[in-house]
Amino acid sequence: MASPIPAHYDRRVLASGLDHVEGVCWDPQRHCLWAGGEAGQVYRVELNGTVTIEVSIDAGALLGLALDGRGALFVCDPGNHQVWRIGETGTHEAFGDAIDYPNYAAFGPDGGLYVSDSGSFDEPTGQLFLIEPDGTTVNVTPRPIAYANGLCVDATTLWLVESSTPGVSAMALGGGPLDLVVPMERCVPDGLALDARGGLLISCYQPNQLWRWTKEEGLELLFEDWTGEYVLSPTNTAFYGDQLDRIALASLCGHDLITIRPPHPGAALFYPDQRGEQP
Repeated sequence: MASPIPAHYDRRVLASGLDHVEGVCWDPQRHCLWAGGEAGQVYRVELNGTVTIEVSIDAGALLGLALDGRGALFVCDPGNHQVWRIGETGTHEAFGDAIDYPNYAAFGPDGGLYVSDSGSFDEPTGQLFLIEPDGTTVNVTPRPIAYANGLCVDATTLWLVESSTPGVSAMALGGGPLDLVVPMERCVPDGLALDARGGLLISCYQPNQLWRWTKEEGLELLFEDWTGEYVLSPTNTAFYGDQLDRIALASLCGHDLITIRPPHPGAALFYPDQRGEQP
């Protein structure tokens, strides 16, 4: 049968043998990807496909990851109700206060780390936290969130998946309401990434979909793998490479890290140093 992934997306298996990774992030300094495993593994994935376990944390599944400008990883660990900061030596320390179910983390332009706290899938009990560079943790939840999941941040706006709505909501970084801007149907959105043309890429854990949304054109389905053989349960995503022209798709239900070339390259992320400034 023909692949349900269009050929021009150039689907590839970058790495195999991973333990159900949920989160993935790009490291422009070390030119590799990082991903978290189901048994507390922190994987380093080279662009030639080589995989090493750099750190193991006594935890269940590790979820979203973010990276600062000095090479430290910030990893969401819902089993221990904590975001960990992992330094260059591989040691990890708590960053910020305990959070019930930290799912995903992303830096904002001022150096603060936004963290989604999922809550229940059956009722809107999710929250949103901001961890300042000194570890001060502030609850910035504007309203109960319907399973807070992946998020991304641009210069003015925080974008947040509400998986059980389903849809994507947005709020101004300075505060204000959290408004549903991308209503969706019969799917479970999970991860978000921004491209360089202002498009929002939305990966759906079920039913194996990747969408692109813009305010002008609305939702466009980039692919749907009804077989689950080519792209299985895509959760978090990350643009990577010198040109940010490919995107990695983590797979919570599988063992591969799949990559494709989407229609447009990605937008650069914020990589603050420990003082909250851009390097």
